[in-house]
Amino acid sequence: MKYDLSKKPTRGAQRTLTAFCGTMLKLLSEKSFEKISVNEICEISNFPRATFYNYFDDKYDLLNYCWYVIAQEIQVDQAPEAVSNKSLIIYFDRLYDVFKSHAQLLNNILQYNDFSGQLGNSFINYFKNKMQEIFTTSIDYSKLGLPVELVADHCSETVILVLKWIFLKHQVADKTLAHEYLKKLFDLDELL
Repeated sequence: MKYDLSKKPTRGAQRTLTAFCGTMLKLLSEKSFEKISVNEICEISNFPRATFYNYFDDKYDLLNYCWYVIAQEIQVDQAPEAVSNKSLIIYFDRLYDVFKSHAQLLNNILQYNDFSGQLGNSFINYFKNKMQEIFTTSIDYSKLGLPVELVADHCSETVILVLKWIFLKHQVADKTLAHEYLKKLFDLDELL
């Protein structure tokens, strides 16, 4: 992304980013990602193409920004104070809440977009990578005797697998049942 997200955006920049993100999510609820054009995004957002390209390289870049905005609700910057093996559950619960709060949006997007395609892969990979980053630094792996990256990858894959099952395949499960799924998919007692 061309815009530096590490610095606090000005009000104008925030308004522009919000408009482009809102437009992309709205359009995804109405048509497939492949049929959305930068011209259309700019028209609906009421910004010229030049402004779009000041912030984003292309519509894929904007799509990643949309996932970034949704991921901010996971509160990565509000990590537990110390490395804790309870981090897996903390972040699973945060991600569960994000998926639940955006369930209607996801359902609308799924009406027009095949989640086994490019859009779905973008969404799943973004959140899987975010979980890998978190699990690499927030869980104590010393007693497992395995490489940190391998276990972090396993944990993130399992978390995403459970969330996909519940929210994208429309299986009813509250957090308690979701925790049971996690425990049965891998022995959390080993980590917790």
